[in-house]
Amino acid sequence: MSKRFCQVILLSFAALLLAGFALLDAARPAGRRAAKIGGFDPVNYFGIAHSLLFDHDFNLNNEFLRVRPDSDVWSPRQPATGLPGSPWGIGYSVLAIPFLAAGVAVDAVAGNPPDGFSPYAIYFFCVTNVVLTGLGMLALFTFLRRVALEWDMGEPRANTAALLLAFATFFGTNVGYYAFSQLAHAAVFLFVSLFLNLWWRIRDTDGLGAWFGLGMLGGFVSIIRWQDLLFIGGPLLYDLLQRAPFRRGPGSPALQWLRSRALFGLAVLICWAPQIFEWKIIYDKYLTVPQGPGFLSFPPAYMAQVLFSSRNGFFTWTPLALLGTAGLLYGAFRRGRTIAPWVVVFALELAAAGSMKTWHGFDSFSSRYMNSTCPLVALGVLALLATPGWQRRAVTIAVAACCLFTTLFAFEYGLHLTPVSDRLTFRELVPDRLAIPRLRRQKQAVTQARALLNAGHAQAAGDLLRRAAAESPAREVLSVLKEACRAAGDLACAEATGRQEQELLDSRLW
Repeated sequence: MSKRFCQVILLSFAALLLAGFALLDAARPAGRRAAKIGGFDPVNYFGIAHSLLFDHDFNLNNEFLRVRPDSDVWSPRQPATGLPGSPWGIGYSVLAIPFLAAGVAVDAVAGNPPDGFSPYAIYFFCVTNVVLTGLGMLALFTFLRRVALEWDMGEPRANTAALLLAFATFFGTNVGYYAFSQLAHAAVFLFVSLFLNLWWRIRDTDGLGAWFGLGMLGGFVSIIRWQDLLFIGGPLLYDLLQRAPFRRGPGSPALQWLRSRALFGLAVLICWAPQIFEWKIIYDKYLTVPQGPGFLSFPPAYMAQVLFSSRNGFFTWTPLALLGTAGLLYGAFRRGRTIAPWVVVFALELAAAGSMKTWHGFDSFSSRYMNSTCPLVALGVLALLATPGWQRRAVTIAVAACCLFTTLFAFEYGLHLTPVSDRLTFRELVPDRLAIPRLRRQKQAVTQARALLNAGHAQAAGDLLRRAAAESPAREVLSVLKEACRAAGDLACAEATGRQEQELLDSRLW
């Protein structure tokens, strides 16, 4: 399989993603459009992009008159400036501006108001992540292929492994799920992949332009999501492990090493200038924690939950992450000075996520705070695939199983067929992946029962839900059935259903 053929496959898949987004938006599964701005984070990201494009400022008052967050808990008006808060990185909003501008142009041609709030403007803004994810898969493929070739996997095998792992990262982690969101994770996936790819190529060189470019990529990663500033340490830790510049030859003196790394740091600072400027305008501070005091706790108290909780755990919801992490550790043992820095970065990212009181990410599919480590997960799996014989075949089977599990999970989660923002029972976490028909029947029964309750037909709603509860009842079925029993005046039924519901909740995992 040639490099060009693999790239064509990935570009074709990116086109399919765009078509899939259009179909999702038209089909409106679970009654929700794909192209929409709502909640907390998407409203703020859109607001900053819109304000920069139209008003050339960071004042979201105008934007919040048209598209408001669900509440002001994350963007309260700041006493020092009177402006709404913006506790998210500026990078994703900057990336989305060209897409928003293109949508405004299409609205103008279509006769819609070219104000940035019309249908095509919203649609093009929401397409941003689909495009970034497709580009991210190409960047990840390029990085993994370069690594595989250096690990003597041979051209055809390196191409195949890199291509399969690009797809495995999409289907086996939360990268695929967040391709269709209006959150910043697709942008992080793209720029971390670009950062790793460039670093791998230049890691033993001292070219000034190359290291300045690496700093720009790393700096931009960190203004998309601030905790990803930790990636900046990876190249420097590698240098430390290599004892650079002390092992440099006469053609690459220590002074050249210092210059290149200084430019690397300067580029990071340049990227941070607009973020610091935004904070000064909104919060009247050059440096701040916009989420407020108490948002971070040290030492990190929630690291185990981030990985293993049944509520959005990185390993429990996307087990490919566990396989890739094991591969990183194995790679660090076999190729320590190259892989070990990224094991440290992974651990620091985990510590950062575990220090947040919102470690679960609210309505998150898997741990979205760990999304930036997905390219490292792919690198770890590649380290396992570089082994010979039966081990490689076993890893390939495990990767396929992980991808199937996560893809089914993402489908059910997206349609709200599985509980959101809560711990899960064992049945909800594992066996329900193969129970989509039952879950859909129960979801439809709940929807119909709510309509009957609203129409005053409590008895009919209860009968419908009893039939649905006959086959491994979901917690939502029991909750609405209890409500129907009370509405029908059947207190014994309500009490019995309440006990059954409590027993189910008591069986939730950690």
